[in-house]
Amino acid sequence: MATTSPKINPPAKIPFWRDIRILAIIAQSIFMAAVLAGFAWLISNFLANAERQGLSIGFDFLRITAGFDIAEGIDYSATDTFGRALWVGTINTIRVSLLGIILTTITGILVGIARLSNNWLLGLIAGGYIEIIRNVPLLVVLYFIYFGIVLQLPSVDDSVQPFGLPIFLNQRGISFPGLTATIGFPIWLAFIVLATIFVMILWTIQSRQEEQTGKSINKGSTAIVSFLIIVAIGWFVTGSFVSDQGMMVATSRNITEFKDYQSIFLVKIDTDALAELGMSKALLNQLDSISEYKGVKEQLYAEINALETDGGDPTVLQEQLKILDSASLTVCGEKDSIGVINASSRLRRLGINVKVKDEKSMTKASANYAKGNCDLLAGTQSQLAAERSVFDAPDAHTVVPVSVTPMVVNTPAPAGFNIQGGGRISPEFAALLFGLVLYTSTFAAEIVRAGILSVSKGQSEAARALGLNEGQRLRLIVLPQAMRVIIPPMTSQYLNLTKNSSLAVAIAYPDLVSVGNTVLNNSGQAVQVIIIFMTTYLSISLLISAFLNWYNKKVALVER
Repeated sequence: MATTSPKINPPAKIPFWRDIRILAIIAQSIFMAAVLAGFAWLISNFLANAERQGLSIGFDFLRITAGFDIAEGIDYSATDTFGRALWVGTINTIRVSLLGIILTTITGILVGIARLSNNWLLGLIAGGYIEIIRNVPLLVVLYFIYFGIVLQLPSVDDSVQPFGLPIFLNQRGISFPGLTATIGFPIWLAFIVLATIFVMILWTIQSRQEEQTGKSINKGSTAIVSFLIIVAIGWFVTGSFVSDQGMMVATSRNITEFKDYQSIFLVKIDTDALAELGMSKALLNQLDSISEYKGVKEQLYAEINALETDGGDPTVLQEQLKILDSASLTVCGEKDSIGVINASSRLRRLGINVKVKDEKSMTKASANYAKGNCDLLAGTQSQLAAERSVFDAPDAHTVVPVSVTPMVVNTPAPAGFNIQGGGRISPEFAALLFGLVLYTSTFAAEIVRAGILSVSKGQSEAARALGLNEGQRLRLIVLPQAMRVIIPPMTSQYLNLTKNSSLAVAIAYPDLVSVGNTVLNNSGQAVQVIIIFMTTYLSISLLISAFLNWYNKKVALVER
């Protein structure tokens, strides 16, 4: 006899007013509607009050000429608009924030690891740094760094050069060598891309060889050496075959190659004044080459130090040294052009003192050269040929080719009452960046320490049992697992650093808030400027959060 299975009735449908999921959606919808209604009421109330007061709420004022200068940042002049001024402030804020985040991350990791070090002194120093700095208000830290350290640096004439490097520290900021791309850089970049592809292929081949033979291959060293060889070949090939630079000089100077410019410089030395100050004929006779010129200066430095040590009067020797330093070649050219940077840097590397007179256009620079205000005119060979053709006596001037590498080192050097050439960091930027990093890295260090301590001790014991050293243990075992704990709170510190950069107004760094306050005072558009503040900082914060959330998911450990 066949049996029939009992019929199972479907479960009764839950009424929507009792369904928790539907109730949650309804509650959230009501809350969101209330929030939007509140915002709508606030906005309409504000617009109504503004209309009664006769205030305009538009952003048309951003097209009005600003009429004020900004000390640093991207290209800007007083004739630009308020919108351009605010954009300059925004870029300055982003620049100090991004650089601060990078340096804070590095400093925080190092200090956090140092605090867990078995070295008692190192741990004590790291702990003392954290406990002291994080309990001092950031504004106080900024004031101390700016007024107590940066502004106490010596004047330009007495600039500090750490370890004799071409880095100058003074009250006007920090000058350092910079890199400038030339016409050959794209070709050299192609060699870099080729080297990268070659290294990737080589790495894949060697990895397969390891799998097939079971023998270990030093892939890292091979990859580095191969990459450097290809890049070096590209550098020399590009520098040899791609050169469009030159310098114009009077034909009477008899300049045929670059090193001949030394003779023009040596003539500039006032030997009569040196003789009147009592310089010996033996030293004067040595001033016929750059190497001997350097030797005379070094001898004077040594004699001055000896006199100061013995309590003597080195005034005469110091005057002789000033005369030697005052001799220089003047180079004219277009402002920030490759020609001026390349010529001045190469002359300085020869040991020649250089002064630069750069103009907004090559035509003005050429006019200066024609008037005899400079010894050399630097630029591309085509520019120099065009300028030479309009001179009254073109044959009286010669264009000497100058080799140029894919990237030119723009070396700074004292020139008159300032430092010319190279990159420069203003005192305000340096103080703000150093203060933000110094303060925020204390919190970052504690986050790193907590993340490392969150990793089970068994992981470290297993790493040591496998023979890994302490560096490998941290890099390969501990830090990857600690990142799950480190990244979320570190995101908050990055956001704090970005928002704390608004304290730049206290030390006159032209960030968004500082420039915005000037725009507000000049235009009277307070509400619009505040809206721009809020929108800009919100956008930057959301971008930082989005990137770190993506990175957090990328490095998250997949667990079963």
